Amino acid sequence: MTTMIWRNLTCGAVALLATTAFAWADPVAQVVRLSGQAAVIRDNATAPLQLGALLENGDRLTTDATGRVRLQLIDGSVINLGSQSEFAIDEVVSAGPGTPREIELDLQSGALRAHAAPATPQSRFEIRTPKAITAVRGTEWGILAGPAQSDVLVLSGRVGVRKNEISGKSAISLTRTLGVTVTDAGLGQSSRWPQNEVDALLAATDVPGEDRPFDLKDGPALDLTPLPPKASPDNPGNDKKHSKPCLDPGSKNCRGDGNGGRDSEHSSDHTKDHEHDSNGGSSF
Repeated sequence: MTTMIWRNLTCGAVALLATTAFAWADPVAQVVRLSGQAAVIRDNATAPLQLGALLENGDRLTTDATGRVRLQLIDGSVINLGSQSEFAIDEVVSAGPGTPREIELDLQSGALRAHAAPATPQSRFEIRTPKAITAVRGTEWGILAGPAQSDVLVLSGRVGVRKNEISGKSAISLTRTLGVTVTDAGLGQSSRWPQNEVDALLAATDVPGEDRPFDLKDGPALDLTPLPPKASPDNPGNDKKHSKPCLDPGSKNCRGDGNGGRDSEHSSDHTKDHEHDSNGGSSF
């Protein structure tokens, strides 16, 4: 009897510790700029996103047509999230700037611009979309993600890109101003984006305002409320399609099939000089 009581008490204590650790997860990022409306989803609950909000591993962010968000990660990296985007912090492990890190982020749809802070050679920094995986050590790049394709543009440094599939082994390395489209068919040919498309991506991922001081010990409490039960999967009214943002509505590349932004058939002048610099750099 004593053994059984002790076992039950032990199991209860372990469960309590696990619950407490889950409820008090350490923050790994902070909202340092916020424009318009955005929301965070955590543990099947949601709340309006607030400036200064502390974010944890597993958090998902959504922005509406007015929403723009700038995040600073614990390692010093910065993420700009555009309007009508869905983004998740899968895993961020770091002891601070300049230390080894393991970072996995997810852009399900929308537009994103990232600046990866320098880190040790053993570090890993990946951003996934439904179609592509980008990996870097320290650089700046932009991503447009939609259901049919993902477009990646390097703004500085070098970025490795591969198709998002378990068996996918092919990858390419892109340098400044080079971009690539990734679809179910695989990696397209790398090309240099026209300046107007570079400018459109920069504008779509710009977050107005000034940065709030970064402090993972100081942030407003989120007013989380439980999410409603999910609708039945056979409910046709619940079948929402996510489309990629159309960066230039007047462009012929903006189509009505959910693949706005850049046309997968688009081609630009391709040069052999992958290290060529242009005026398409950005100020993050």
